[in-house]
Amino acid sequence: MVLRRSGPRYLITSTGALYIQDVQSEDAVNIYRCTTRHRYTGETRQSNSARLLLSEPVDSAPVILDGFERREVMVSHRVELPCKASGHPPPRYRWLRDNSPLESDSRYHQSVSGLLIEATRPSDGGSYVCEVWNSFGNAKVVGRLVVKQPLKAVVSPRKVRGSVGSQVSLFCSVTGSDEYEITWYRNGEKIYQGVNVRITGINNENLVMEGMAKSDGGAYQCFARNGKIEKVVSPNEPISLVCHVKGTPLPTVTWTLDDDPVIKDSNHRMDRIITTEGHVLSYLNVSHTQVTDGGVYRCTCNNSAGSVSYQARINVRGPASIRPMKNVTAIAGRDTYIHCRIIGYPYYSIKWYKDSNLLPFNHRQRAFENNGTLKLSNVQNSDEGEYTCYVLVDPEKQIHRSVHVTVKVPPLIQHSDSQSASIGQRVFIPCVVISGDLPMSITWHKDGRPINASLGVTIDNIDFTSSLRISNLSEIHNGSYTCIARNEAAAVEHSIQLIVKVPPHFEVQPRDQDGIYGKSVILNCSAKGNPIPTIVWNHSKGAGVPQFQPIALNSGSRIQLLEKGSLLIKHVLEEDAGFYLCKVSNDVGADISKSMYLTVKSKTLSSGVC
Repeated sequence: MVLRRSGPRYLITSTGALYIQDVQSEDAVNIYRCTTRHRYTGETRQSNSARLLLSEPVDSAPVILDGFERREVMVSHRVELPCKASGHPPPRYRWLRDNSPLESDSRYHQSVSGLLIEATRPSDGGSYVCEVWNSFGNAKVVGRLVVKQPLKAVVSPRKVRGSVGSQVSLFCSVTGSDEYEITWYRNGEKIYQGVNVRITGINNENLVMEGMAKSDGGAYQCFARNGKIEKVVSPNEPISLVCHVKGTPLPTVTWTLDDDPVIKDSNHRMDRIITTEGHVLSYLNVSHTQVTDGGVYRCTCNNSAGSVSYQARINVRGPASIRPMKNVTAIAGRDTYIHCRIIGYPYYSIKWYKDSNLLPFNHRQRAFENNGTLKLSNVQNSDEGEYTCYVLVDPEKQIHRSVHVTVKVPPLIQHSDSQSASIGQRVFIPCVVISGDLPMSITWHKDGRPINASLGVTIDNIDFTSSLRISNLSEIHNGSYTCIARNEAAAVEHSIQLIVKVPPHFEVQPRDQDGIYGKSVILNCSAKGNPIPTIVWNHSKGAGVPQFQPIALNSGSRIQLLEKGSLLIKHVLEEDAGFYLCKVSNDVGADISKSMYLTVKSKTLSSGVC
């Protein structure tokens, strides 16, 4: 902007407005133009000309000349909140933040054009009211200041050691903004929701993976994107929303407004286009927006591989009100969210109360004033009750709605250690649910499937306990037994490993063999059992009464023990002849053994007759 005529009475604001103080008759002679210059290309453009018409001052109430509805600024930067009015006598000004008089601060300066804030802090954000008055009336400017900070995301826990089949939960903590969206990645590939993957939380901050496989190992990252889309429109102004998605098979797309399905009618049209690249474009068009069309729009895309969603808020100017809220059932020990769905614009602040107490009043509560969401972390029984959302639609007017939160306590199973017993013994496996709302049901699975009646397992259920009885243990009973407790709140499970100990028995028994001098020979012996048996070989030289001695087995020696228990003798010598004893043990029942005799024969030499 270039002011051809300069002086202490002229002020150009950061928004391009020109203020003339102490207006004089000569100001009406001047011609005023605004010249702009492009910051990067240097191109300049000039506006049309304007003149100033002067009149004698007449007593009048203040009229707002310049104001604001919303300002955004990065933390530590300077921001100007415009508030300028005409009137006679000259009006006076007063600023309020969040409905309270603005406290004195050396960073705040009342300028000719409005309020100047130097080195903004996160605490400077909020609803601002500029009150203007003189002896003939008053006026006001109401707007919102959003102080943005650089986003920082941290995944916790930083390192997880999970076993195959286990559940792993990761949490993405984001600082720097209350409005952001999170995307999860594993080894650089985006993670989508599926049968074994759940992404929950208002900003997708929780990642829960069940039935972990070895292929699920790797580096997990969360990426936070600042600022959800928000747009302000006027009544009857058309809007068009689009979701662009790809996936195999082709996804289906559904649209919701404040979590309720968008109904097709003459004013709301939905179209679907499949591009040549195989992508899906889903459009939602509203031809004549009404105040009731304001709120959070979400498109959810599903196929058999998983689902993904995206949302944006549309504000429609008009009287603010709150949609009816559905009662909330919260699960103890988990997080829950309560949404105050506001329609109409503008509104100036949103506050939550419980039992007449302003929230938050403990560390587990967090109120997002910008979008009307209340988060309750690690829900407890004490969180049950009525919550009221108050919306300031005018500095002197509030509206409110209430919602009731019911807390349900999920089952908690008393953990017990794995059991082991020998074949033929009797086994009792208990499952005790030590807390949780009644009624509840308890069922059992073995190795991930319902227990088959052919196993001969008896199940006893009494109130909050259940047990398994096996009267004659066999190898088929070996495995993982899972107790599943369900009530209205949730289903939880606990697995117990039953190890059936089986005495050793021969799979291949040793038999008498012949060995050729200088050649290799294998003395066969293998066995089964649980735990896996240990096999030891002894040797007695010669054909007399056996006097067995342990065989020294060293790395690189001529005699070696093979993986399954057989004995390998390289380059058989005459001294290798004799009895060999294969002894098998696994600390279950009695050891077993079997002997054999190795005969060493000389290599047959070929001969000729002349």
